[in-house]
Amino acid sequence: MRDKDKLVPAGQVWRAGRPDRRLARWVSLYMAYKRTTSVATVRTTAALNSVIVIVDLAPAIQRSLPGVRSAMVSPVSGVTGRPTAYERRGEEEGVIIELTPLGARALFGMPLSELGTGQVGMADLLGADARRLTERLWEAGDVDQRFRVLDRWLADRVLAGPCLPKALEGSWRSLTGSRGAVKIADLADRAGLSRQHLTAGFHREIGLPPKTVARVARCHWAIRLMTGRNPPPLSTIAQVCGYTDQAHLNRDFRLLVGSTPARILRSGDAETDLFLGSEMAQRPRQH
Repeated sequence: MRDKDKLVPAGQVWRAGRPDRRLARWVSLYMAYKRTTSVATVRTTAALNSVIVIVDLAPAIQRSLPGVRSAMVSPVSGVTGRPTAYERRGEEEGVIIELTPLGARALFGMPLSELGTGQVGMADLLGADARRLTERLWEAGDVDQRFRVLDRWLADRVLAGPCLPKALEGSWRSLTGSRGAVKIADLADRAGLSRQHLTAGFHREIGLPPKTVARVARCHWAIRLMTGRNPPPLSTIAQVCGYTDQAHLNRDFRLLVGSTPARILRSGDAETDLFLGSEMAQRPRQH
């Protein structure tokens, strides 16, 4: 048995951790995982208002779904208004880092419009730093130590990194914190910008218009309600979350999640993981 096999018990393990408090504006979540699957499993990432970095320590056998770009080793996924899906099979072990737009701007040194909404390898963005981080995580004695490695590594890079304009960071936090309930015109007034300038700034620095950020935040809130204990009827969820009606809810789910609310709730559905970052409401199924 390898020493690293002692990190977690057999089967599937997902463990979330919060970054050091100094990093709270830059980093939302760490998640360590390990699992082995003998059959191909579909991994779906819903539309996200954050940037996801996956540091692969034991890459699985990967192949893309029809019409979807092939998954890569240690991918970085930009803020996106659409779901992504791919198949993975074999042994998986790694750490997920969820960055706020401020954190991604500081770490990668570019507006998120340049990062795009697709996937790019971590090594393409960080060069040898990506390899050194992977080695340090692999050498860590346990999951807690891996999270401490991330705290030190990220603090050295993001605390003094390039910043987002404060008006845009505040507007992003208002939209995500209110679950998409703040009107764009009100955000622009608070920021002292015209709605046109606010939207242009979001496109450039965050990679999505504020309206899409609001839709994603609202959709995540609906999923949290759906997958919590004693969920209300879908018609009630639609009303509480600010949808015009249940049909509106269904349309947004197809666009942002790639599924319908009914399919997510259906027991015995296909072996599919739905990842929502720090807003994750549906934990990966135990296979």
